[in-house]
Amino acid sequence: MDLDEEDEEDQTVKKVRFNLTNDSDETDSLENKMNLNKKDKEENMEEDIESKSTLEARQERLSMRIKELEDEAVSEKPWQLKGEVSGSNRPQNSLLEEFLVVDVNRRPAPVITEETTLKLEDIIKQRIKDKAWDDVEKKFKPVETPLEYKKKLILNQEKNKESLSQIYEKEYLRQKQTLDPENDEKKEEAPQLHNEIRQMMRSLISKLDALSNYHYTPKMAKPEIKIISNVPAINMEEVAPVTATDATLLAPEEIKTKERGDLIGKSERTKTDMKRERRRKKSMQRAKQQAIEKKDKLRALQPGIAKKYKDKKEKAALVKKITKDRNVTKLNETTHKVAKSSTAFFTQLQNQVKSKIKKDNLSKKKN
Repeated sequence: MDLDEEDEEDQTVKKVRFNLTNDSDETDSLENKMNLNKKDKEENMEEDIESKSTLEARQERLSMRIKELEDEAVSEKPWQLKGEVSGSNRPQNSLLEEFLVVDVNRRPAPVITEETTLKLEDIIKQRIKDKAWDDVEKKFKPVETPLEYKKKLILNQEKNKESLSQIYEKEYLRQKQTLDPENDEKKEEAPQLHNEIRQMMRSLISKLDALSNYHYTPKMAKPEIKIISNVPAINMEEVAPVTATDATLLAPEEIKTKERGDLIGKSERTKTDMKRERRRKKSMQRAKQQAIEKKDKLRALQPGIAKKYKDKKEKAALVKKITKDRNVTKLNETTHKVAKSSTAFFTQLQNQVKSKIKKDNLSKKKN
């Protein structure tokens, strides 16, 4: 009897489950299923815990909790947690059950009441009385007369024969001629109307100056003399002491020309530098010798030849007088000229050696 009673009690204790198959609300059915599954698991765990120790029961609960969290992380999320969801990706009428916050940038529409309508009517009536219409005015294209095109200025389409540099040159020469005081050409006269306008403006400005200022303002000076100085602007604006000379104000480059290239010592020179210096020295010697020869030629062409011969006679008499003394010896004068270049010197030396060899050979033959 006891066993039968216990079975009857178990049957009465069992919970009744309803199959909620509503297409309009899938989320509720899912939540109900999840809750039922949790309750079933909890019941099964309670039954198992009774037959296990506290440590085993705690570890089992912990493992079950971990499994639930893993399943929840892997399982599909509800549409609320999927981010941006369109209407096709969520159930029908699901937004009605949610509390949404929407940002609206537009100004809300005014609530139309009886007062607002009366105000609008008063404004419209007043605008009709004032005839203040805000209609867009229609624009019409202006009708051009057929003679309008003839009045327009026709520009010259021919290519200019003069270049731009020639045009600038002519303009510059014309301006220079106008500034030249010695130029007798007639200057371009300004139109009479321009002169009248200038005079009227001057008189008006002088009157305005008198009215606006208590002090006496002298009349504008008329340009009578034109002073044109071709001195550079630097010299005009330069302020220097009176006692200073031009030499002290000169820059080093103005006193001595700067040599090309870097300054190099004798020990730092290369072969090319030495050859360059030698060529420069030779060219300077050549130029000096040419200048002396030119000077001698000019002296020969100049008048006063008798005086020249007189000087020669005086020199010869002086030499004779000096050479009479015992302690003075006169050296033999050579007819050959001094070599001016290295090539001439070596050729002369070679000729001397050849002549000496010939003399020696002749003396040997005679002997």
